[in-house]
Parts: sequence; C-alpha cells; structure tokens
Amino acid sequence: MNSDKTQDVITRPQIGFKVIRDQAVISKLYDKNLEPIIIVLREGPLTIKELVDEYNEIAEESKSEMTIYRYVKELDKIDIVKEVGKRIKTGQSASETLYGRTAKIFWNLKDKEDYWKSEDSKQIVDTIRDILLLYKENTTINSEDIGALLNKIYKKSSEEMAAFFEKNDDAIDKMISGLTFKEIDKIFDIFGTLILIMKSTDFSEDLEKCGC
Repeated sequence: MNSDKTQDVITRPQIGFKVIRDQAVISKLYDKNLEPIIIVLREGPLTIKELVDEYNEIAEESKSEMTIYRYVKELDKIDIVKEVGKRIKTGQSASETLYGRTAKIFWNLKDKEDYWKSEDSKQIVDTIRDILLLYKENTTINSEDIGALLNKIYKKSSEEMAAFFEKNDDAIDKMISGLTFKEIDKIFDIFGTLILIMKSTDFSEDLEKCGC
C-alpha cells in the first residue's frame, strides 16, 4: 500500500488474538455487510478509499464510500476495527487515516466458558443425562456431575487453545485467511475437540464419577 512518496505510521499495534464473549459482537462478525471489511483488513491497515475497492471486489453487493465509512464506525464501536495510524505523503501536511483490525484472530467463546454451570444449561444437561442412561443401562448418572465434567472439558480446551494461539497467531492467521467467521468457528470447535481426544486421560476420573 506504500510508494516511495508515502509512509504508513502505525500508532496502534494489532494484538495476536481476541476472545469474543458478547453475542452482539459475534452477530456483527457474521453480518454479510460488515464481514467483508474485517476480511480484507486481514492483509493490513487500509484507507477508506482502499477499503471501498477491496470490499467491492469480494462483497455480494457494492457499497459507496459513505456506506463503508459508516460500517467502519459501526465496527469501531465494538472494538473490532479501529483507526490505527496515518498515511503521510512526502511534502504534504495532509494525511489519510488508516483503519485496521484490533486483532489478527477473533475467537468466539460465547456460551463456552462456565456455560455448563449456569441455569441456562440445566435442561440440556438433564436431557444429556437421560440419553446417557438410555445408552448405558443399569448405571447411575447425576446431572451435576455431568455439568461439572462438561465445564471442565470446555475450560481445559479453552486453556489449551489460548496458549496455542498465543504462540502461533501469525501462522494460524495465514491459514484462516479468506475464510468466513462461521467457518473459522467450526474449525476452532473441531480443533478443540481433537485436543480433548488427545488429552482424554485427563478426564478419566470425572467420567468414572458420573458413570459414563
């Protein structure tokens, strides 16, 4: 994005990954109008004019500069896209604002942390218990033990993934480049499941306690 006559001055560095727990923010990530902005900014900060060009190449419907600017401000309010610096032209006092993502990777953890301890999960846990009782006859399974096991499983998975993302954010960012956030969520969910399978012995006592 630079030429010999311009210089990008970045004043707000991008972090490696950001955990998203707010459903309203997650909805914005999935929004068909807003998502293209976040996708094109994976390659680095852009001016509004550049954003318009890149956006209209991949979006379902072309948008005007005014509309793109409004979308950027909408994403700014939820701390997904921010002003990150200025593009300075040699010999000119005027500059262009650069916009960028606040993180390389956005990780959706909504309903995954401590969900199985909450009242919202009670009916689901009870149903899981009933199905397990059908699957494993002549056994005793307690809903509270199931909830505790599920909470431990998801907590362990989240901790393992967070540590892994922290060390490998650049490589992972390249691997998921071009994917939608729904696709990324699915990949991360599967990856988390595989981690749990590889560490299945960590839950042996819990499985025995709840009769699984």
